[in-house]
Amino acid sequence: MRVMSWTRPFHGLDWSHTSLFYLTLLLWTRRMNGLADFSNYLSRIITSHSAHACDGQPLRLHCPRHSTISVQSAFYGSGEAWLCKADQDPSLRAHNHSCSAFTALQKLLSECQSHRDCQVPVNHLLFGKDPCPGTTKYLHVDYKCKPTEHKRHVACEGQTMVLRCKPPRLLNIYAAVYGRSLGETDTCPSHLTRPPPFECLNHEAVHLVSKSCYGKQKCAVAVSNQTFRDPCFPGTRKYLSVVYSCVPQTLLREADPNIFTSTSSPTVVTEKDLEEPFPKGSRRPDNSGAMMSNSLLTYAYIKEHSEMAALLFTSSVCVGLVFTLLAVSVRVTCRRRSLRDHSLASKSQTANCKEEEEDDVDDNEEEEDDDDEDGTESSLISAAERKAIHDWEEVTYVSEAAERAERIERREMIIQEIWMNAYLNGSSC
Repeated sequence: MRVMSWTRPFHGLDWSHTSLFYLTLLLWTRRMNGLADFSNYLSRIITSHSAHACDGQPLRLHCPRHSTISVQSAFYGSGEAWLCKADQDPSLRAHNHSCSAFTALQKLLSECQSHRDCQVPVNHLLFGKDPCPGTTKYLHVDYKCKPTEHKRHVACEGQTMVLRCKPPRLLNIYAAVYGRSLGETDTCPSHLTRPPPFECLNHEAVHLVSKSCYGKQKCAVAVSNQTFRDPCFPGTRKYLSVVYSCVPQTLLREADPNIFTSTSSPTVVTEKDLEEPFPKGSRRPDNSGAMMSNSLLTYAYIKEHSEMAALLFTSSVCVGLVFTLLAVSVRVTCRRRSLRDHSLASKSQTANCKEEEEDDVDDNEEEEDDDDEDGTESSLISAAERKAIHDWEEVTYVSEAAERAERIERREMIIQEIWMNAYLNGSSC
C-alpha cells in the first residue's frame, strides 16, 4: 500500500511536465501572434493615413481598437491630381480647373473626429454649394489614428509651448487646435472680456505644430496670432491645445524613413534641459500617456534585441518550470511527512493501548492480591463466627424461597378464580 501511494505523485509529475511543455508552446505561439498584431497596431497609430473617394462613392475611415480618428486635412473639389476615372477623359480634362469647398475640413471634423470608424457619402450636397458645377470632384482626407492613451498640453495665448520627450523617444503629433472651445471657461480665463457663446477653433494649427515638433525630442512653439490664424473675435483670449505621444526613435524611423533625411535633425535634449521648469502659467502635460510610451519602448527594445528577448523569454520559462518542480517536490515531501507522522501517531496509540492493558492487568493482580489478603484475614475469623454467618445466610435464603413460593401460590389462586368466573358467566348465557 505504501509503494502504490508513492507512485501516484510521480505519475502526476510526468503529466505536469507534458502539460507545461504544451502550455509553454501555446503561450509562445500566442505571444508571437500578439507581437505581430501589436506591430501592425503601432504602425497604424504612428503613420499618417489618407483616403479618397469620387462623387457618388462612400469614403470610409477606420482605426484599430484603442484608437480614434484624428483628421489632419480634408479637400473636396477638383485639383491637379486625377483620382477618378472621369478625369482620364481628354475632353473633360481640358475643361478641368482647380476648385475646392472651404467647408470640407469642418464637415469631416464633425462627422469623423474622435470616432473609430466613419463612413461619409461623397456628394456636393454634403458640403453646401457646389464649388465647380459640371466637374468631376473627389474627397481626399489625411488622418491619423490617435491612441486612447496619449498626452495633452495646453498653453495660453502669449506664452511659449514646450513639448519634450525623454531620449530615445521622439514627438508624434496627433492633433492641435488654436482658439477657444465651449464649456472650457477655466482654461486660460480672461477677466477683461467674456468668452464667446460659440466655438472659434483653428484646426489647421496641427500643420504648423507638426512642422515644428514632429520627430524631435524637444520643440518650442509661440502661442500667438502671429503664429496661427486668429479664428475668434478681437479681444478673445485663446489657447493652443496639442495632443501628442512619445514614440521610440526606431519605430518612428520605420514608420517614416524620410524623417531623418531632412536637414533639420532632431533636437538633442540634455539632462539640464529636462530639469528645466515649464514657463509660468503653462500646464504640465499629464501622465496619461505613460502606459502607451512604455509599451512602445518595450516593443522597440524587443525588435532591436530579438536574441536577448528570446533568451529572456526562455529563461523566464525555465525559471517558471523550476518553481513548478519545487512546488511539486514540496508538496510530495509534505505528503510523505504527513504520512510518516500519521504512522508514528498510530504506533504511539498502539503503544499507549498496550500500556493501558498492562496497567489493567496490574490493577487486576493487585485486586486479586487484595482478595487474597482479605481471604487470609477472613481465615483468621473463628470457626464459631463462620458457622453463625453460614446459618444466617441459610435462614435468609430459606425465607426468600418461602416468600417466592407464597407469591406463586397466590398467583395460581387468582388465575383459578378468574377461570371459574369466566366459566360461570358463559354457562349463564
